[in-house]
Amino acid sequence: MKAILLALIALQRLDNQIADCRRAVAHGPEKLAQARLRLTALEEELTTLKDQLEGNRRRRRELETESDDLANRRTINQTRQLKAKNNDEYRAVLKEADTIASQLTAREDELLRLMEEAEKLEESLPGLEKATAAEAAAFKTNSKSIEKEMASCQKLEKEALAERVRLTETLPADALGRYRIVAKNRDGQAMAPVSGGLCQVCRLSVPPQLFNELQRNDKLLSCPNCARIIYWPDHPDLRPEEETPDDPTVTKAHG
Repeated sequence: MKAILLALIALQRLDNQIADCRRAVAHGPEKLAQARLRLTALEEELTTLKDQLEGNRRRRRELETESDDLANRRTINQTRQLKAKNNDEYRAVLKEADTIASQLTAREDELLRLMEEAEKLEESLPGLEKATAAEAAAFKTNSKSIEKEMASCQKLEKEALAERVRLTETLPADALGRYRIVAKNRDGQAMAPVSGGLCQVCRLSVPPQLFNELQRNDKLLSCPNCARIIYWPDHPDLRPEEETPDDPTVTKAHG
């Protein structure tokens, strides 16, 4: 029974390792996508800010050109005021002067607003560029780390699967069959250690009589609550050799 229990415990350990590796490999692309999403969001924000700055600069150049044209028109208008030959012509020239002044004021106001906006955008640019560069570097590092982790897990899984095949060949058909049925019905967790009178998986009490049977370690027993195969990890047969006491009859009281 010692050999069977040790093999079943080892089999559970391998199955847990295989499950962990498969989860890690399955979650790898998701973790990469999340990291890529954070970087993409910053890149898009940076692109938007740069586009706003460029649009701001382009509009300011347009306004400056329009303002220069209006200033030239105002100079010409002032000359025409001096050369007006009658009141009607003078009033028309004055009306044009008002229109030019109004247009100049509107462009100056817009230019001032754009300059203030550009100042705020330019203040934000260095910090956003730095954050984006840092996120890009982190993404590169994380990508390599995740890819390395996935490759390592795939290697571990392959090794664990090979060891699992070897191990199952050493188990009696009835013990292996029982393990497989329980694992299938209990989300892959067929084995459960008992400590302090509790099944350490379902966390419910094991009856004292059953615990006494468990201490004898002469047959496979099941938790009456979760039906998993239970074992007492402190039994001398199941402890590492260096931890096994000199007196193999020493047992731990049911607690």
